[in-house]
Order: sequence, then C-alpha cells, then structure tokens
Amino acid sequence: MVRLARLIRFFGRPRWITTRLTRLHAAILRASKGHIKRSWAFALGQHVMSITTIGRRSGKPRSTVVAYFYDGDSIITTAANLGNTRDPAWALNLQANREVTIVVGGERRSMRARRAGGAERERLWARWEELQPPAKGVAAIAGREIPVFVLEARSEDGG
Repeated sequence: MVRLARLIRFFGRPRWITTRLTRLHAAILRASKGHIKRSWAFALGQHVMSITTIGRRSGKPRSTVVAYFYDGDSIITTAANLGNTRDPAWALNLQANREVTIVVGGERRSMRARRAGGAERERLWARWEELQPPAKGVAAIAGREIPVFVLEARSEDGG
C-alpha cells in the first residue's frame, strides 16, 4: 500500500497538472447530474462528490472531487492530498470559510464544514481506513495528521 501511495504521489507532484485534472473531474461529476457516483481513477471506487469552496486568497469558487462517506446525516471527507506533505488547497479554504456547496448524487447542497478532532476524528479516521485501506499508507507518506472534515447541512436561517 505504501508503494502505491508513493507512486500516486509521484505522479501528483506537478501541481498544475493535478489541479487541472481535479477541476476537470469535478466538472464531469457535476455535468453527469449524479450518474457518476464512484471514481475508480481518483478514489479507488469510493463514492465521490464535487465540493466547491471559496478561495481564501482569490475569493473565487474552487471545485474539486473528493471521496466521502455518510456518518448519520453528516458527510465525512478527508484532506489526504495524495500523501503530500501539505494539506490540499480546498482544506485551507475551509479554514478561512466553512461554507461549501457540494454535488452528491446529482443533488446540490449547501453545507457547513468543521474539522473533526479528538475521539471523533479517531472514530471517523478508523472508518475511513476501513473504506479505503491505502489511507494508512498515504498518511504515513504524508508525515502529517490527515484532516477529517464533517459536512453538515446549513439551516435556512444561515445557522
């Protein structure tokens, strides 16, 4: 698993290429209107969604594709960044602005993100590793704690 993660990370190094590929992947996912629900190319067959954050420096919408799973009514995703030593830009954007729009199963949803911590993070990360066995190797290569994000529906009053 570690070798696979290193190989993926090697090909992910040219950041401009991976940025454009993930944006293209997000556009394809949105255009499919829910017909594409899994990604073998980017998420080892896991469910994927398009997530749009607001760029912390540009103020422009930025979309990418991430794997996810449900935990009750919440949607869980991680910021693995293919084992890179840095968090992905979308995760940094979430630190500046927690409001996101996702497209999952063809449905657009407004969500609010928060970073899981403590026992909650450990529980969710263990579930992530069950769903994506290479996650442990990716975390080892990254040499950092992979952020786990909980996305919760925004209420109509903005709360």
